[in-house]
Amino acid sequence: MKHTEIVYHYTAPEQLSVEQLDAVCRLVEAGGGVDSRWLRHNLERAYLIARAEVAGELVGVSSLKRPRAEYVQRIREKLGLDIEGFLERGYTSIRPEYRGLGIGTTLLGGLTSRAEGYHIYSLIREDDRATQTIALRNRTVKIVVFFSELTGKELGLWMPAKTAADLGLKSISGEDES
Repeated sequence: MKHTEIVYHYTAPEQLSVEQLDAVCRLVEAGGGVDSRWLRHNLERAYLIARAEVAGELVGVSSLKRPRAEYVQRIREKLGLDIEGFLERGYTSIRPEYRGLGIGTTLLGGLTSRAEGYHIYSLIREDDRATQTIALRNRTVKIVVFFSELTGKELGLWMPAKTAADLGLKSISGEDES
């Protein structure tokens, strides 16, 4: 498949039709690994939703979400890190037959470049090597690892290397932050 056949859209949630938002929710749920109870709520209030399409068919998604206040407080208490005012990059899902084509990397890079001065972070499962690889390709570094009672898994909190450096946070992902 040629990279030019993939069309990328970066859209505010209120500009999506109900059908488009439904399709985004279905693709995220199909990817597994997320608590779908807050999925639609979070996407409807997101800063930006990124979509990749091939011949009009949705093949990949990601988003910049606005974390709920109780979530920000939980991170503050658990990690001692204040993410108030940050956007969370998340809900990334690529259909299996389209993985390995750089779609996730392009979606993440496009979202990051459109964040307009916001700090960004993401939570990535420690066993999710594919998403960690996408993060590293976009100069994103792991800051801390913690156990999530909600997911029952170890999660890493990642952010762009420049943001981490600006905030005086050290990378634990072993990547160069310069």
